[in-house]
Amino acid sequence: MAVTIPATIVANILEGAVARGADPAGILVRAGLPGVVGALEAPDFVLLVRAVTLTLDDELAGLQQRPQRVGTHAIMAAHVSHADTLGAAYARAATFMDLMDNSFRYSLRENGANLLFEMTRIPGREVLNNAAVEMVLVLVSRMLAWMVGNRGAINGAWFDYPAPGHASAYRAMFHRAPMQFGQAGSGIAIPLSLCRLPVLRTEEQAAAYARRTPLDAFLPQDGTAGLPLEVAVAVETLLSADGTLPDMALIAATLGIAPHTLRRRLKRDGVDYSDIRKQVRRDMAVRLLTTTDAAVEEIAERTGFSEASAFIRAFRSWTGLTPRAYRVSEF
Repeated sequence: MAVTIPATIVANILEGAVARGADPAGILVRAGLPGVVGALEAPDFVLLVRAVTLTLDDELAGLQQRPQRVGTHAIMAAHVSHADTLGAAYARAATFMDLMDNSFRYSLRENGANLLFEMTRIPGREVLNNAAVEMVLVLVSRMLAWMVGNRGAINGAWFDYPAPGHASAYRAMFHRAPMQFGQAGSGIAIPLSLCRLPVLRTEEQAAAYARRTPLDAFLPQDGTAGLPLEVAVAVETLLSADGTLPDMALIAATLGIAPHTLRRRLKRDGVDYSDIRKQVRRDMAVRLLTTTDAAVEEIAERTGFSEASAFIRAFRSWTGLTPRAYRVSEF
């Protein structure tokens, strides 16, 4: 379940800091990272982005024409939380971001069975490197999926630059969606069938999520469509019912599929049952931490851990933080 952020993305983030006059060595010290970095595990990448953001007072990490002051993302999240549905949330997000009048124009339109969230460069405005596009699309799509229950799906993604050397990482970043490079603009296609989903998060919860960004956005997230989604929903339903993680035989019986058939079909989708189960457990823990006042011990029990210490160790391995630190963290 570990996610590794490619060295190219790490270098692109540091390039933004250097371009704004920051000392990269000082940023690495602030992030608690060694003096020479390459690819990073997701929690360490989060520490790096947080250090760059706070050093520059710029949530866009120095990658666009003007800085976006710390706190702007939380204001947008709070604004988006007042939408009724996922589609309306995307409309609010596109309008808010377009009003910032920075390096991109943002728009939303329907096309066939999809809702297209698009971003195009403003002529003459600085876009330092591809991370400016990657971060916007990942952060927006993950945040809005979380707004409707931490399930998302993308039918397509396209980019206005040639395929980068780390293009293989886009599979995880964009839910295994079909990719196109060298296009006139960049964006993602959201299934219209999902756009009717209701927004579940309150303004307070949304603002807290945004303050933790990019932590939540770069947690592992996979198995979000088709059979993997059906399996994830079934696991979550059974886990929520009695606090016990179901084995694959029980899930196969629940779905009316033979266990060997379920294993084979998941393998065909590039997904392992144990990973889906771990993801559901992690997602439930995050949700309970951020939307309830339940004690850590209670959350451990509700997510199938035999004792709180085992839950705390697992949660630190997922996020780089203890559950209590995660609950109060502000990024």
